[in-house]
Amino acid sequence: MRTLPASFNVLTALAVVSVLAACGGGEAAPNADSAAAAAAAPPPPPEAFTLVAKDGSWSGDISAAGIVYRPRGRDSLTFEFKAPNVTGAISDYESLMVGKDTIRISISLAMASCSDSKGGTYTHMAQVWLTGRQGGRDINTQAQGCANRK
Repeated sequence: MRTLPASFNVLTALAVVSVLAACGGGEAAPNADSAAAAAAAPPPPPEAFTLVAKDGSWSGDISAAGIVYRPRGRDSLTFEFKAPNVTGAISDYESLMVGKDTIRISISLAMASCSDSKGGTYTHMAQVWLTGRQGGRDINTQAQGCANRK
């Protein structure tokens, strides 16, 4: 049997190691600088919306500063902002106000054109639910409206 020179065996071994390193390594692990830069990047600001009732009975706002619901003729209600749950073209916002009164607001915004009773056009349909107790009264309100990005 014929034997190969030792230099051929070394070259073959180097080629095998190179191929295995190239195929099995996957992505390189991020270095400390790139990981720190990714961690330091702030998340994008939340979208802000102006809300109006189709019949004009309420208005509101959604922003990073909070969710404000303004029923016509009554004091406004302010809730803590929480990022929405997004499913396709629908964003669901929910927040709980706890204190002297306990009220939950739930808002669903759907990317679909909407018109109010005055003929205004908007980019989103809005559905608002308020439940809880305020001033010793039970609240259970469902209202339809429209919204635009600010």
